[in-house]
Amino acid sequence: MRLDIIETAQLSAAEAGALRALTMAVYPPTPRADNAPARREWAPTHWSIMIRDLDEQLVSHVGVLTRLCLCDGDAILIGGIGSVKTHPAQRRKGYAGAGLRRAIEFLQGEMAVDIALLFCGPHMRSYYQRFGFTSFAGDTLVRRDGAKILFPRDEIMVMPAMKPLPQCAVLDLCGLPW
Repeated sequence: MRLDIIETAQLSAAEAGALRALTMAVYPPTPRADNAPARREWAPTHWSIMIRDLDEQLVSHVGVLTRLCLCDGDAILIGGIGSVKTHPAQRRKGYAGAGLRRAIEFLQGEMAVDIALLFCGPHMRSYYQRFGFTSFAGDTLVRRDGAKILFPRDEIMVMPAMKPLPQCAVLDLCGLPW
């Protein structure tokens, strides 16, 4: 297994193509009814952790970003983890876990973030708990369509990095979720 951290904006055409192919394998397009709600908009990642198998095929990806956010009005640097995906045929082989561990090391070390934060569905909470993430108990504000909205509490998990977990009542992510 090989893990590379690459600035997402600096991905080569081949790397970007492999990432698009992985995304399509994980999230194949589905037809939408005319009255179906639009898909959620997510912030782009700043770095891509590209996980390749022994044949050099891209089998998994973990996206990373950093952002200044507000914890009860006080600025904190948050490291975001998002766009975690593994090819369906390659799951349960430790690829995403290796990528997550590297993302955590990168955020705590090179990026020196105050805390790490990710969004996940309730069915994935136990998976992320194995890496040290816990549910965030406060309210989390994100931007959607130019307005601040409250993000569902059961989808937010945090981990301490350079500081202990915040005890704030309101965490404003000052932008799109990731």
